[in-house]
Amino acid sequence: MVTGLLLVAALTAACGQKVQGSPLADPQALVDSPTSSSPSSGSTKPSAGPLDSPPATDAPAMEQKLCKLLTFDDLPFKDQGANATQPTANTNINADFDQSCRWTYEIGTPQTKVGVQLYYRKTRSLAVKNPTGTYTVAGRPVSYQQSEDASCVLSMKYSDGNVGIGVIDSSQLFGPQCELGRKVAEIIIPREPAALS
Repeated sequence: MVTGLLLVAALTAACGQKVQGSPLADPQALVDSPTSSSPSSGSTKPSAGPLDSPPATDAPAMEQKLCKLLTFDDLPFKDQGANATQPTANTNINADFDQSCRWTYEIGTPQTKVGVQLYYRKTRSLAVKNPTGTYTVAGRPVSYQQSEDASCVLSMKYSDGNVGIGVIDSSQLFGPQCELGRKVAEIIIPREPAALS
């Protein structure tokens, strides 16, 4: 059977699509790793950007344990003070994942939305397609792909499955997006449970 390469829609968005003026990641940056040598079966495009898409309507199959491992206090966005407003956290943002979550802020100057997203799958691995680099965090390889100037996706083995990290930030206020993604990995790796499922 064809396992194929499927888009991870929640971490990426259609090429050239905008979210409040912010360019988003290449839609094929993060894909399922094939479990066999079967050819690709293609992909489907997401209907909305990763920061604006509503939470999934399907009930999650698992408790959203991953989403309890990161808080607003772990992220640099609130350091902007009054320039960062409307902190919003959502869980189960994409039913294609066993667990998924998102933390966002509205930045006033420049006017944009910034955020971090986490995704977990137990049985289907995640891999960055055509990675632009790899970090080693606590002895663990973390692959990443920088997309234009606004976003980065990262992936790594984690707990009893695989985790993807998405960073969307066109504000230029918090440093390179992939570096912020690396810092997120540095935060959640010491908090890694034996199992998320």
